[in-house]
Amino acid sequence: MKKNLSNRSITGEGCFTESPTLFSFHPDFPEPGRFARYRKQGTGIRTSDGTFEFVESKREGSHAEIIKKLSHGRLTKTLAGEFLLTIRIPEWEHRPTSVIADNALVAMDALQQYIYEEEAA
Repeated sequence: MKKNLSNRSITGEGCFTESPTLFSFHPDFPEPGRFARYRKQGTGIRTSDGTFEFVESKREGSHAEIIKKLSHGRLTKTLAGEFLLTIRIPEWEHRPTSVIADNALVAMDALQQYIYEEEAA
């Protein structure tokens, strides 16, 4: 069950701990389990009167069309109509050049098939 926290306010005390980048808030009347855990990216603002406000960042996902998922990446078609090949290779990979070659060959085959199907439609 989700709880709507938009109209609730909690009084308490907040402070920056250990460094100016770590903020801690302690409510006046803590009630364990009252709220679900909240972990989001955003911007915290400390105003001139000492209050603290947090604005959540909205992150939109990619709108690209996935043509083929690869073992180390993907082949997509962007909204601009461009084909994008992304390959991610971990640092510990022993043969990164063969991973690039293998993924590129699979992506070439998938792109040829995609273009063939687009022309047939």
